[in-house]
Amino acid sequence: MGNPIVLSLHNLRKNFGGISALKGISFQLEQGEVHALLGENGAGKSTMIKIITGVHQADSGEILLNGNRTDIHSPIDARKKGIAAIYQELSLIESLSVAENIFLGNEPTISPIGIYDKPALYKRSREYLERFGIDIDYKQKVADLGMGQKRIVEIVKALAINAKILLLDEPTTGMSKAEIETLFQIIENLKQNNVTMIYISHYLDEVFRISNRTTVFRDGENAGTFHTSKVTFDELVKCMIGKEIQASSEKSLKKLDMREKVLELIDFKTDRMKEKISLYVRESEILGITGIIGAGKSELAHSIFGNAKIESGEIRIRGKNAAIGSTYDSKYYKIAFIPEDRKSEGLFLRESLADNMTIVSLEQIENRFKLLSSKIKNENTNMMGKRLRISPLKTDLQVGNLSGGNQQKVVIGKWLMGDPDIIVMDEPTRGIDIGAKSEIYNLIHKLAEKDKAIILMSSEFKELIDLCDRILVLCKGRIAGELTSKDADSQKLLSLSLGG
Repeated sequence: MGNPIVLSLHNLRKNFGGISALKGISFQLEQGEVHALLGENGAGKSTMIKIITGVHQADSGEILLNGNRTDIHSPIDARKKGIAAIYQELSLIESLSVAENIFLGNEPTISPIGIYDKPALYKRSREYLERFGIDIDYKQKVADLGMGQKRIVEIVKALAINAKILLLDEPTTGMSKAEIETLFQIIENLKQNNVTMIYISHYLDEVFRISNRTTVFRDGENAGTFHTSKVTFDELVKCMIGKEIQASSEKSLKKLDMREKVLELIDFKTDRMKEKISLYVRESEILGITGIIGAGKSELAHSIFGNAKIESGEIRIRGKNAAIGSTYDSKYYKIAFIPEDRKSEGLFLRESLADNMTIVSLEQIENRFKLLSSKIKNENTNMMGKRLRISPLKTDLQVGNLSGGNQQKVVIGKWLMGDPDIIVMDEPTRGIDIGAKSEIYNLIHKLAEKDKAIILMSSEFKELIDLCDRILVLCKGRIAGELTSKDADSQKLLSLSLGG
């Protein structure tokens, strides 16, 4: 672009214990650009962002802000320097209004007495929202907003402190297509106002749509920086994983008609679901379930796993009625559940890899005295960790210190320890990199080959088409249609999702 360099990083290094997160990273950010940052989970992206925002301190190297060497001691210090981050985990206070959140800690007052000036708060909030064409009521409680609107409020909150550098970490997570379009319009508006952005995303279509330049991190190093308009999808993928991903061969259609129905729902409804649903999944089958946000995928997943109160209908396991009134019952019927939110629903982040991996199958780590054995626990963890290629494979490492892709492998691994027959996966590849996705796809195929019945909830149409034998489309809690993998395409899935 040739614009002035507003942020420059030189030879940043950062270690966490024996793990080298950054190995001499150098990076430059030009004024007014959207600079995409790509890389597999664990490549060093989040560590660099946290150093720029003062959450972590680099072990060595230097940061130049507008050409001047600087130290960033804390997130407050970063904000004073005009740097703000919008993370996947939002930092809004749900009980406060949009306006109160935008100016939280920066409330307008009446000078010189310092009294809280609520009219000024509303006036300035309205001006910010109107300036960027955002149709959100500034008096509305944040708790009443959708995820996409909340993320936009986070951005406005950063702009209210006059941030000149915005760091956007997976900003479209949980957003509808309409909300994503609004976000992109805001980003274009910000570019025109010389706001500079680092944009982290696993969605390469977003990167090509919105960014000027793209930098790829791999194994804690800068693997390359490109003008986005001059690089191809395949070149970026190869740079991210260090090799080319082979195109998947055409999927062979399974003959499933004679296979046993492992799970069957008949006019099934729980207190989490909007409508009754009937479906089945056979041995060795991968059944896809999709729909737009609010269609009821996650509610159905939790209901199958017993995390809801049954109101009507039946659940049958291998043709026999099953009494599933709790998650404990689901384990008895050999049902496993990979939740969408791995951090709050799938893991104990402060506990070790070994504790997380064996929590579902404690009976397998008992010694002959019926006591839990640390030796057996670590042996089983290492065996499953090697099978799933978890890295770093350290049994005593806190799971919260693993990358997103490796955390997801732990969630899957802990259930595989119990050898389930039915595996319900809710958005199993959300927020993980393309390399980890490929590994999880291979794992799903291998599980199906071992006669497991798999229900895959996903909002990624390509993922469903590539993996699944059949796809059910939900719309407003109901099954709007069913397609075989042979007949499915993105247009048909989207049409059914929207009620067509």
